[in-house]
Amino acid sequence: MNAVSRLPPGDSGAEPVPNGSLAAEADTTALATPDDEATRALELAPGPRLPADPGLYAVLGLDPSVSDGEIQTTYRRRAARLSRNGGDPSLLRQLNVAYEVLGNPYRRAEYDRLRTSQVFSPGPPTPVRAGAKATTRVTRRRRPRHVVQPRYAGLGDVLVVLTVVGLAVVVGALLIPRISINLSMLNVLSNVVPVNATRPIVAPAATAVPTAAPTPTLRPGVADRFAGSSINVSNPTPGLNTVENVVVKLRQDGHPAANMPVYSLVHYRTTDERWPATGTVSTDGNGAATISFNIGGATPNYPVQVQVFAQADDQQMSWSTSFTPH
Repeated sequence: MNAVSRLPPGDSGAEPVPNGSLAAEADTTALATPDDEATRALELAPGPRLPADPGLYAVLGLDPSVSDGEIQTTYRRRAARLSRNGGDPSLLRQLNVAYEVLGNPYRRAEYDRLRTSQVFSPGPPTPVRAGAKATTRVTRRRRPRHVVQPRYAGLGDVLVVLTVVGLAVVVGALLIPRISINLSMLNVLSNVVPVNATRPIVAPAATAVPTAAPTPTLRPGVADRFAGSSINVSNPTPGLNTVENVVVKLRQDGHPAANMPVYSLVHYRTTDERWPATGTVSTDGNGAATISFNIGGATPNYPVQVQVFAQADDQQMSWSTSFTPH
């Protein structure tokens, strides 16, 4: 005859529970293992929990939730122990690689992010042989490609260089003809500062043009036609930076040679000058003409030769005189 359990107070009218069921429930509670309790606690935890890291954290022997300071302390302690005891160099290299990543907060955060994505990514688990050590895959940093390989000039660079050179040539061709050099200040300085060794730039009245003295070849009797012609200077000993006048009087066939073009070449110590600088001076009705020029800073006490040339028909006549600056 089965025994019926008594009803607890206040539960009148409830169906009776067999004693065997109570005993079975008690036996089930008594046989609960610690693994079942851990599984039940994991199911009741709010949110997912990551398993222990078999990678860099395992090399240091730390949990992924440790602080940065604890990572640094653990690394130093283990590295000192391996160095002092003459440990395996490969273990020390693994330790350094792990600290290179986990010792930097930014690299550690990136490593945790990758580790989390790998944990929650779908896929079959990797079989691990019983008793084998977990291998750690370390990603080595590589230098950027643009640092290793140099950059070579391409077609665009060549076109840019050619364009710049072309623009420089065009600008130079447009600007150089417009540049004018004013030498008037140099002439003023030459009048103020005495120069004995070389003759300075002459006054701006004319431009010095070095010209070799011609050596005319006269036909017989041509010189006799200009008998009575003469040239003279107005001052045989002019001062420096003064005006000298060459007076020309020409006669042809015993009469004044009117409208005859003449010019002079002045031979200084270091240079020759033509006066007038361009063109000629024509004689008047009396066959006379005056050629004026500034002797500038000629060498004192050095004779200056003056040649006067006249063009008569197809023959060139010449006469000479001289003066000595002081």
